[in-house]
Amino acid sequence: MSPYSRKIVAASSLILLAAAVFAADPVPPAVSAGIAAKLIVRGDLQGLQVVDLRSQRRNDVMVVQAEVNNNDARDLRLYYRFRWTDASGMQVGDGEVWKPMVFLGKQSQILKGTAYGPQAIDFKLEMSSEPR
Repeated sequence: MSPYSRKIVAASSLILLAAAVFAADPVPPAVSAGIAAKLIVRGDLQGLQVVDLRSQRRNDVMVVQAEVNNNDARDLRLYYRFRWTDASGMQVGDGEVWKPMVFLGKQSQILKGTAYGPQAIDFKLEMSSEPR
């Protein structure tokens, strides 16, 4: 093997090693399959992850809280909205507008949603994100 060939092999090996080191496993949008079933994810959440999701009825209206972690060191902007459905799976209300929320690096925040009325018995949390 010529000295030139050795340099090419060494450089190729270094490039592959660097790619392996910097290739991070993407963070899944939810920590469990149960939480993932309640999410509608638009694109890549870029390190944002739903770690807790709770719902209950207060005064006969469904209320939801979702805890979201930013597992990345960079700041991210999350857009979210809740989709409320009745017993037959039909959407309740006109639909919510997208709500923006800024997550600083490694920050955790709570998203809150309240259904339009007592006919809503289920929900989906729709989310999208972008760098800040």
